[in-house]
This record gives sequence, C-alpha cells and structure tokens, in this order.
Amino acid sequence: MKRFLLLLAVAAVSFVGCNTKGEEVKPKVIITPSVNAVEFEAEGGTKTITFVLKNAGDGSATVVEDAAWLEATIENQTLKLTAEANTSTEEREAKVKITYQAAFAVITVKQKGSKNGEYDVVFKAKRFEGIYFGNEYSDVPNYYVILSDIGAANDGSPKANGTYYFFDMYNKVVADDACPILPNGEYKFDTTNSYADKTFTDEGSWYAVMDAEGDYATSAGFKAAAITVEDGKFTASIEFTSGEKHLVTFEGELQTTIGHILSTFTEDVEFNVEGATFTAVCYGDVNENGQQNWFIEAVKDNDYFAVDVFTPSSTDFAGTYQALALSGVVDYRNRFMPGLLGEGLVGTWYAKLTNNTIKGDVMAPMVEGALQIVVEGDAVTIHYGCKDDAGNAITGSVAGALAK
Repeated sequence: MKRFLLLLAVAAVSFVGCNTKGEEVKPKVIITPSVNAVEFEAEGGTKTITFVLKNAGDGSATVVEDAAWLEATIENQTLKLTAEANTSTEEREAKVKITYQAAFAVITVKQKGSKNGEYDVVFKAKRFEGIYFGNEYSDVPNYYVILSDIGAANDGSPKANGTYYFFDMYNKVVADDACPILPNGEYKFDTTNSYADKTFTDEGSWYAVMDAEGDYATSAGFKAAAITVEDGKFTASIEFTSGEKHLVTFEGELQTTIGHILSTFTEDVEFNVEGATFTAVCYGDVNENGQQNWFIEAVKDNDYFAVDVFTPSSTDFAGTYQALALSGVVDYRNRFMPGLLGEGLVGTWYAKLTNNTIKGDVMAPMVEGALQIVVEGDAVTIHYGCKDDAGNAITGSVAGALAK
C-alpha cells in the first residue's frame, strides 16, 4: 500500500507593534466572511466559522459559550459550533464570544424549536445502512435497516460510542440485488411478527447506545412505532416501554447494502499538513490509452494520503485533476482515480494509520471534486477540494518533500 499523513494543526502568526507614527497597533478578531448570527434547525448539528487575528502576537484565541446545549471549540482559527437537538417547541438562543487579549467578537447562535415538541429525543441520523435479505427468510421481501450517527461495521454490528436504531422491515416490492433501495410507504409496527407487507417486526426492531469499549450502554425494544418512507426521506416515531418518545429521521439514499458508504467520517474534514514525506511512482500506460498512471503518497505521523492520477507525462505528475467517472465514456486525461476497495485501498484516499498499518478505523475515499499537485524540485504540495462517498467535504493541503 502507499501511505500519506496529515497534521491537523496550523498556527496563524502575525505581529503586534506600532504603526509608522509610533502608535500602538491593537489586535482585532475578524470573522471571515462577516457574520454576527448563526441558526440551527431543531435537529441540531455542527457548523464552522472562520476568523483571523489581526495585529496578533503570541498566544491564541479562546472561546466561551453561555448554553449547556451548545459546544464551541477553536482549532486553526476555525470556530466549531455543535448544537444538541432541541426537543422543545420554543426557539432558543446563546452567545459565543471569541477573545484574543483585549479584542473579541460575539456571535449569536439561534436554534429553532421542534415542530414535534412531544418527543423526548429528536435524532437526525447521519448514516443509513442495512441488509436486503429478499425472500431468503420470508415470503415478503425483507429490508433490514440501520440508522445511526457513526455507521455500522461491515457485518452490521454497532461500533463503540455509537447510537443505533434497527428496523426489521417488509415490503412486497422486490429490489434490485445490486442496489436494493428501501421502497416508499407507511410501515406499521407489527407485534405479531407476521412479516406482512409494509410492516416492521417487534422481534427485530430495537434501539442501542454503545459505550467506549463497544459494549451496550443502553438497549431497548419498542412499545409502539410507525415509519414513513418517501422519496429519500425516512421518518420513524417510536415510543419505549419507559414512556420515552423518539423521533428518528434521515434524508439521503436509502440503500440497504452494508458497506456501501466506505468513509468513516460524518462531517467535513479540513487539514493543513506540512513536513510530509512523499513518494511517487509512475506505472506507465496501464490502460493503453496514452495516459501515464502515477501513484503518489505522503506520510506524516499517523496520517496517510494516497493519490492515484492519470497524466500524459511520464516524467512529471504536477497538474490539476478532476475525479474520474467510472461509468459511461471514461476520459482518463488529467483525472484522479476515486477511492475504492480492492485488495486493500485502491485509488485516492485519506486514512489514519495504526502501527504503520491501515486498520479501517478512520478513512475516507475521495470520489468527487478536484485536486491540484504542485511540484518545485523535490518539494510537493497537494491541494484538495474533494468529497468522500458520504458527501463530506475533504479540503486542505499537504506539503513536504520527495523521499531521497
């Protein structure tokens, strides 16, 4: 395999001093682009805001928020805001203050109230996965659905620190085995476990929260529930025996094939890595279409990047590359190979290493967008403007030198 790493730390350095008239230049905190308010939907989520420190010296900015439902952190002059779901029907508001020495900027964070105030938990799933069993165990085709925040393992089992809702669903529509999509419809909770059309069973539907060791911190069956599936939107209303009520939603592709999303990320990734060690190998015209195949990798600490590109040159891999289309008429010129699974990782990837080996705990195939490779002597920089197969933005740059 070919390896590539990143260091997720950037220091913004400028200076404090005097202007040409000898007057003291005061530092400033400037939001870029200029905003003074951010709004979240009731389901919550994460948003980022960038800022710069003008006339700054030593030290870094700090942040304070005044609400338990809101978490604010700073990294690389990026403010990350994470809001919990608002289960109340009332809108709520908080103030976030970015401070550097005597300078500061204040942002107002608002969150809409839930339209479903009767729910104790409003859970907006980040991953939809599952298994299509077809008629293997029942007369009516069986769709087993898993909704979660971090995704299931390749065998459908829950991962450590994850929250999961499992639904054992039945619909008379026979799916395409190559790409089984959960059919639209209103599904009834079936306590008799009859496996009838447009039902989901009591015996196979449940809820779990996992702890850091991968053991069950919480698990529960349903007392009552209902599911609506409509054009890429899944909504489940659930009541547990404790009386607690959950609203679970997901919007996106409703494909029930474990592992169809390879990325382990559930949000955008941005990096700025310096000092990486690069290797680059030209494998020649492997597709016999006049394009030279280059494989470039960079490694630093526990981060790994692999870039697989096609270019006319057998001596230079610098250039700008778009994602290669894997269907229809394939144009290889100035394209990068999207990340795929073969005998290991194939194509263009970001991954974390464990003892210098890819374990699959943290990884993202780059499948859309563009990247630019700049080569000046032995110095190499790769700029990323890509997306992984879960739709997360994978952006930033990696710089370093070719290994001697």
